[in-house]
Amino acid sequence: MVELQKRGDTEVNTGVASVSADLVPRITAISGPGAGRAIAMTRAVATVGRHPTNDLVLDDARVSGVHLELRRAAGRVHVRDAGSTNGTWLGQHRVTDAELTVGAELMVGDTILRVETDATAAPAALSPHESFGNLVGVSTAMREIFATLERVSKKQLSLLFQGECGTGKEEMARAVVERSPRATAPFVVIDATSVPEAIVDAVLFGDGASGREPGLFESANGGTVFIDEVGQLPSAMQSKLLRLLERQELTRAGGHVATRVDVRVLAATSRDLRHEIELGRFREDLYFRLAQVRVFVPPLRDRRDDIPVICRKLLEAIGQGTALTIEEDAVAQLALRPWPGNVRELRNTLERASVLNQGNVIGQAEVAGEGFGFRGTRDERSALDLSGAFKDAKDRSVVRFEAAYLSALMRRCNGNLSLASREAELERHHLRVLLKKRELYGIAWDKVDE
Repeated sequence: MVELQKRGDTEVNTGVASVSADLVPRITAISGPGAGRAIAMTRAVATVGRHPTNDLVLDDARVSGVHLELRRAAGRVHVRDAGSTNGTWLGQHRVTDAELTVGAELMVGDTILRVETDATAAPAALSPHESFGNLVGVSTAMREIFATLERVSKKQLSLLFQGECGTGKEEMARAVVERSPRATAPFVVIDATSVPEAIVDAVLFGDGASGREPGLFESANGGTVFIDEVGQLPSAMQSKLLRLLERQELTRAGGHVATRVDVRVLAATSRDLRHEIELGRFREDLYFRLAQVRVFVPPLRDRRDDIPVICRKLLEAIGQGTALTIEEDAVAQLALRPWPGNVRELRNTLERASVLNQGNVIGQAEVAGEGFGFRGTRDERSALDLSGAFKDAKDRSVVRFEAAYLSALMRRCNGNLSLASREAELERHHLRVLLKKRELYGIAWDKVDE
């Protein structure tokens, strides 16, 4: 008999089928070109696709390079279509996001996958710690990441962090460096989206024509370089980066003499570069060299158990000595939000709330309506203010136009900065500046409701 429990005004059905927490889900290809392939989900996150870097590789021509993202979720398997060409099918229904349990069958390409259990497999080891550097987390996904980073920080390996904007990829890179032998050496951050293509060679690798200007890689000699949004590097720069990684040498722009450098390279991307490889926009050999260790950073909505500890950590930093706290009901309210801007958006929310509240305790009223991403301010939804001097009225109108235009543009392009820059006929770095100016940068636009 199905057991029912009360939660608010809704009865909770606790008899819904799920995988026992003691068992590891197993995804098996039972028919089609990939038949016989299987993966035991010992880790919290896995991917399925045709590219050889997937956890479950399917030799199926109708399966995309990265077709599915899988996540263990409370005794079930959370399946998310990764933007595949031919879709993911549950019976006659195309699904983009679903939670499955034992016995469920999906079709990807011409292959049928079944959810089973593997009694012989054990979940991946978790870190005994609930923090790594300035990062905190109690969820299985984060403690798996902490365990990995604890093992590789002291090595010379290249790391590739993949996750949505605002998930903390740069913080992870900084924490890795702090635990490495290069902790006291230079740490240089390169934002690949902010450097104009015309000068990117000289900025990164130095100006060989003048013979005097070292680039960012040379300035980091003996230390670490962190490349944010590495997938945005132009093709020619990808080739030069590959040579640097393989030979630890570079040639300045316009120069002919190779210069030896000693740098460790960490990189981050908000998009799965395997899609870019499939489209011919990113070098596969560079991907393998950058991703000696791959770290998939989950979005905040996939690790809601971490929100209370993240709130406490952020309030410690925001308070700067003042003991700021947040009511449990307010935290519970925040845990229900989708957070398209992830931890960055949560921090902005808590900063605003700390200013608005009357004391040192943040309540529900101060965080009401937060966590949904940018939806336009009250002023932007109101009629134009045409009062006062022409110049002042024009300036106010331009601000509103830019915010509205950029929001609509980024929604249409699902947050793809390169696609948006082409559609708007703006240089990518100029578009980025505009987004930052209007506080629209770093939002997961494909997760923002209209």
